[in-house]
Amino acid sequence: MKSGMLVRSALLLALSSALPGLANADTYTFNFTGRMTIGLNGDAITGGTPEFDNYQTPISASLTYDTVTGLGSSSLSITLDQPFFGASATFHDIAITRVGETNLFNGSLQADWGSNLNILIAIQWDGTGFLNAVNSGVLTVGDKISGDVLYHDSNGDQVYSADEVVIASLGSATPYADALVASTMANYGDTPVNYTPQNHAPLAATSASLGVTSGALQGVKVYLDIGSGNSLYVTAITAVPEPETYAMMLSGLGLVGWSARRRKQRQ
Repeated sequence: MKSGMLVRSALLLALSSALPGLANADTYTFNFTGRMTIGLNGDAITGGTPEFDNYQTPISASLTYDTVTGLGSSSLSITLDQPFFGASATFHDIAITRVGETNLFNGSLQADWGSNLNILIAIQWDGTGFLNAVNSGVLTVGDKISGDVLYHDSNGDQVYSADEVVIASLGSATPYADALVASTMANYGDTPVNYTPQNHAPLAATSASLGVTSGALQGVKVYLDIGSGNSLYVTAITAVPEPETYAMMLSGLGLVGWSARRRKQRQ
């Protein structure tokens, strides 16, 4: 009997001592602004908004990032405020997967444009700046990732000044859309009036963004730059036990239950 009590006590002690040290994943929620650029046959297509000389369209939405599972399926939905080529457009059902241990994210989303529904679009992001911000360990609710800079809103006034810079260079990539728009303007003799390059984006669309790969709109490229010259705002951070945490808890409870059954059988 004494031996059984010692075993049960040891199991309970091991379980209780392990729990505080079990690893947690962090789930970050962001509100973001960014830009969309449409390409075709090596050029950027005009059809955006005047603030970008009609070459780009502002976008905004929210996304979540889990430090274990990454940027998975999310409720990201982007509805353009203005018609694109005379029709409203909505992007939805985005799914993003990190490419191994690299800083690249491959993904897909669907678009509704006019009477064309659920157009499948392939995208790719260079997430160097985004990952460096997340992995820095200093992100808190209210922070802003803007281009290549991480700000902390120290006084809560939602105004981010130079003295609130936490990281001055996140290593954010230059969006491919910068080069695409610049070359298109040069080809057609357009002089930038309102358009300014993005220079850095925490999630920067790359030239490998394939866009529409089948159907009537095949060949249309879609480049989505998030936090480009704009921002990602941290709205929530939630600690979530990793899967192995649950496995350890269940196995520990199972051992305790097994021990209890053994004791009952001996009585």
